[in-house]
Amino acid sequence: MPDKAARKAEKYICCQCGNDLPLANFIKSSSSIFAGLGHLPICKSCIVREFKKYKIEYQSAQRAMQRLCMMFDIYFDAALFDKCPDDDNTVVGSYIRRTNLGQYKGRTFDTTIEEGFYFTGEKSRIDMAPPNKEKELAPIDPRLTEKWGEGLAKMDYSMLEDHYRYLKSANPNCDSNQEIFIIDLCFTKMQQMRAVRESRVDDYSKLTESYRKTFAQAGLKTVQDAGANNEDCWGVWQERIAQYTPEEYYRNKKLYRDFDGIGSYFERFVLRPLRNLMHGTQERDSEYCVLDDGDDHDDEFSDSE
Repeated sequence: MPDKAARKAEKYICCQCGNDLPLANFIKSSSSIFAGLGHLPICKSCIVREFKKYKIEYQSAQRAMQRLCMMFDIYFDAALFDKCPDDDNTVVGSYIRRTNLGQYKGRTFDTTIEEGFYFTGEKSRIDMAPPNKEKELAPIDPRLTEKWGEGLAKMDYSMLEDHYRYLKSANPNCDSNQEIFIIDLCFTKMQQMRAVRESRVDDYSKLTESYRKTFAQAGLKTVQDAGANNEDCWGVWQERIAQYTPEEYYRNKKLYRDFDGIGSYFERFVLRPLRNLMHGTQERDSEYCVLDDGDDHDDEFSDSE
């Protein structure tokens, strides 16, 4: 059997990234599943990346750590996790090192279950859901699963719907063929965001190029497309201009000042009697009034005569 120094010098292949790395790049494990190596088969960089991915998905660092413990048969204790630093790059290594201390030796995720952990859907003392995250456990709308298929995360359905609405608002008159392209673009956008969350730069670049080609092939446009107005007819242009800058208003600013006549009504039948009451005047309405005997009627009927 090789000595300890020789064993440390050996290189092992990470089960996720496939890189040959020294043993120091792998975290020790107490699980009988990995007893042959005594370490997890995934390197430290990859397990940290997995933690960040689950933290975004679950919106909870504790739940992300629970998911890793389930995956790699690691003992989980909420109180022990709370003692770890709040740093995404070091919290995983810090927590697992604590579980490898003498008082936790031999404990695995089976121990966690024995202590009261149950999976989602069963009664438990330890809740998988993060605090105040009841909405995350709400069932997914069946219309979404019918439209996009089953098996996606809740945030994926939300992303698909948001991008679908964006493309449809920019292309309201798309035909059935373009509708198929829009669906494909939504899935590509979702995979792009996953690549961003998981720091897969190469995959993101490939997906971006695929998105551009599909978008161009579909003949779609965005709201900011400078050539979009070339298809508009003269009547559409007039309607759009009149909607935001009514031409009648700017030509004659007084035209719609009192379009419903309420201003004139208020002046004649409210303000005029009020002035007479306050100042003792006898100002009469121009239309509805009783003239005195001495008033001149000629002006009133001069046009008809």
